Amino acid sequence: MDSKVVRVVFTALLLDILAFTVILPLLPRLLQFYRLQEAGDESTILGRLLAAVNQYKYLISSQRATKDALTDKWDLVLLGGFVGSLFSFLQFLVSPYIGKISDSIGRRKTLLLTMIGNLISTVLWVFASSFDAFLWARIVGGLSEGNVQLSIAIISDVTDEQNRSKGLALVGIAFAIAFTIGPALGAYCASFDLTRISPALVEYGVYPFSSPALVALVLLSVEVIYIMAYLPETSNLRQKKETTDEKKVQPVESPLQISKRLETLNVLNAIHAFHLFIFSGMEFTLVFLTFDLFDYTNMQQGRLLGFIGIMSSLIQGGYVRRKAHAVGEKNIVLQGVVACTLGLLMFTMLALSRDSMALLYAGAFFFAVTSGTVVSCLTSLASMQCSDSDPRLAKGQALGVFRSRGQLGRAFGPLVACGVYWAYGPVVCYGLGTICMLIVTATVVTFIPQPQKAKKQD
Repeated sequence: MDSKVVRVVFTALLLDILAFTVILPLLPRLLQFYRLQEAGDESTILGRLLAAVNQYKYLISSQRATKDALTDKWDLVLLGGFVGSLFSFLQFLVSPYIGKISDSIGRRKTLLLTMIGNLISTVLWVFASSFDAFLWARIVGGLSEGNVQLSIAIISDVTDEQNRSKGLALVGIAFAIAFTIGPALGAYCASFDLTRISPALVEYGVYPFSSPALVALVLLSVEVIYIMAYLPETSNLRQKKETTDEKKVQPVESPLQISKRLETLNVLNAIHAFHLFIFSGMEFTLVFLTFDLFDYTNMQQGRLLGFIGIMSSLIQGGYVRRKAHAVGEKNIVLQGVVACTLGLLMFTMLALSRDSMALLYAGAFFFAVTSGTVVSCLTSLASMQCSDSDPRLAKGQALGVFRSRGQLGRAFGPLVACGVYWAYGPVVCYGLGTICMLIVTATVVTFIPQPQKAKKQD
């Protein structure tokens, strides 16, 4: 394992996800800001969306929902689901192509190209005083974000199967640290309203949420400089290693072996999509649940997400990175989906009681376990199916498709979860989520094969 390259990838990915997570605790109040500014004006995209929400409201609402659930806050839940789904759906569309391009021109060049789009997206957010501009920022960001999948491909280039989970766990640790610091950073920066500090900036498009967007822009700019200075082209390193390995006698994979790899990869793709469909939907509604039940402020949302991030980071670094190969990636995936089931059960009980901080943080802890285990180990299992024996199994292509399927789950998960939450309330939403995660658990047990442990080389 090339530890130097892995460290560079980890640092760059951490900067990227920090920039991405800055917005998370702000989303409910950011959408509320746009709504207060543009509601009733159907000439804007937001006005048309809110009009569509009102029509959808009366199409799906039961008599109970019409009486109890049709509140302004719940309209924001549904609108937030649309915004979250749009970004992931665009990632679903472009991820296979980003992976394929990286196989052709190299990981480093592809990563720098995607960073151009990220910078443009964040500049648009800085000046997104209207919802239309904010939506364009999300569209550009969704079409250009490639750091996560390319980081996974780079780590797969420089690690063998024995160290793969250890290396890929750093991707999860980067997520966990970013989810600890990023939301709190975003909530803190949102307290600095540039329109009050310098009212003259308003005419240039600056608005109350420009400060956190500026911080995200600085983080991404530092990331680009860091990548240009320290990240080598790893696809070349892999090719050199393969050229050296050709001197050794290696078995040629038969069509049956290739078919088995593809079959296993398709199973992992499906489970990845189904898991993230449920988990991302439930996770996305969490900030709206606390906003709905406890009227959480940006800072309180940041603390909750920070708690999840800290716990997830400890689990990634203290357990997954050290024990994945010994315990088995499938077993850790299973532990994660069981934890998610328990977390959703806690949130269901919270929605019934409506006043228990113990249930909120118990559920958040189980979510942290899920966040720290499932996706990183599924990714490791998927990377083990990659091979140069077939173009469909090339690392960039195969892992791009794997990420694409996950993003498909992330695209529809928030939208469906927010729709159920909005129409029937949090009890039904999290109750159904619990049942669905039990199905995911059964699927993992039944269909994921346990990988054979690689033998240590002398």
